[in-house]
Amino acid sequence: MFTLSDIRQACGDSARFYGLGEQETERSFPAAHHDSRQLQPGDLFIALKGQHVDGHRFIAEAARKGAGGVLCSQPSEDVPSSFLQIVVPDVLQALHAIARERAQRQQDTIFIGITGSNGKTSTKEAIATVLSRQAPTLKTFASYNNEIGYPLTLLRLEPQHRYAVLEMGAQWVGELAWLCRTIARPHWSVITNVGSAHLEFFKSVEGIVQAKGELVEALSPEGIAFLNYDDPRVRGMAARTRARVVYYGTAEQAEVRAIPDGGDPLRGRRFLLSYHGEQCAVQLHIPGDHGIYIATAAAAVGCAAGLPLSEIRAALESLTPVKGRGEIKPGPNGSTLIDDSYNASAESIIAIVRAMQATPVADGGRRWAVLGDIFELGPYAEREHRRAGEAIGPLIDHLVAIGDQARYYVEGALAAGLSPERTHYFPADPHDRAALEEAKRAAAALLAAEVQPADLVLLKGSRGMAMETLLSLWPGDPQAPGEQPTGLK
Repeated sequence: MFTLSDIRQACGDSARFYGLGEQETERSFPAAHHDSRQLQPGDLFIALKGQHVDGHRFIAEAARKGAGGVLCSQPSEDVPSSFLQIVVPDVLQALHAIARERAQRQQDTIFIGITGSNGKTSTKEAIATVLSRQAPTLKTFASYNNEIGYPLTLLRLEPQHRYAVLEMGAQWVGELAWLCRTIARPHWSVITNVGSAHLEFFKSVEGIVQAKGELVEALSPEGIAFLNYDDPRVRGMAARTRARVVYYGTAEQAEVRAIPDGGDPLRGRRFLLSYHGEQCAVQLHIPGDHGIYIATAAAAVGCAAGLPLSEIRAALESLTPVKGRGEIKPGPNGSTLIDDSYNASAESIIAIVRAMQATPVADGGRRWAVLGDIFELGPYAEREHRRAGEAIGPLIDHLVAIGDQARYYVEGALAAGLSPERTHYFPADPHDRAALEEAKRAAAALLAAEVQPADLVLLKGSRGMAMETLLSLWPGDPQAPGEQPTGLK
């Protein structure tokens, strides 16, 4: 929550206020949104001018939805005279200033920044779940992790919040340092891993390492850097911080360590959680071996916050997959579907396919990988798609590739030994929505014709591919409501 006082203090004389009653000196806003569709009564609408959409076009809609006001650079004439319009020269700069003002007043809250190439959102959810067992905890709304989302999250701070778990993404070297300097720097930082995501912007993996490490460079000597020991690039970031370093992972050198102990590769691994001579058994309900790293990152933060292992275990065992990130659902013809459609990188594709390959299926069951393009790879697109295809080719029975660069999945899988009759490519320009949806319909028809009840089907691709729309294309209702998929033993 934030107030008119916060806005006045942050923006000073640069802000003009229209529609404010003569006797009104204060007003509170529960939250702020730059998407008018997400507004709730009383929220502040942030009218940003984007490359394709100008938020000023939706001020009247925001007023009709009961918004408490709008932050804009040009007032609208299509709203009631009593509707509050806060006019500033630069909306984004004003948003940053307001968030900075709000964060500076939150003296008793520990800010925890999370970054990495993969797993940021799931790790954010896990850490917030752990810390919430001790005290009120704010977490990043959805995946609001950039120059717009980060300040919007901070505007949700309430006085009672002891912790704020903040997902922080980056698309250029210097961005995380800039967010920390311009808006608010974390007290603790968590680095999940370094992979090939966003190579188009960073130009090299070394650039990604440089960018992600900015989050530990921003820490004060009193801070804590939580680093994945099993990732050498992350482990090496210890030299870039003045803060205390806490390693997590599966290696013996990790201060907070998971010792794998079996379990289901998709429905959740088991492990022994070890910290300073204490151990407890944990049964996860999130998919893949990478789920262990999500859990140990959250456990490390919980240990630093002083939670007993028993509380941490209870929190970790309550975790379920975040939407579109490893959810188990009914697939075509009663098969088992792994909905990992929210986003993709070569590393995340390989990780979830390995979990799928390690999962026993019913007699005669086959493993299908339905993959869309990976975005934001620039000149590295062919190499990364081919690398993913080569890695998963020996682990699957059928590959369905949709998009433009997806053809390189097929080439990589063929080179790795997957037979041509088991590869299915549906070309489409991802920026041509009609062509892409037609390719999806053709792929859905193939799956509806070929997939059997004992099969296991993975659905994955970059966010811009919207691979989840395939879920509505299976003909008929594959299973009655509440019935479980049958493809797993």
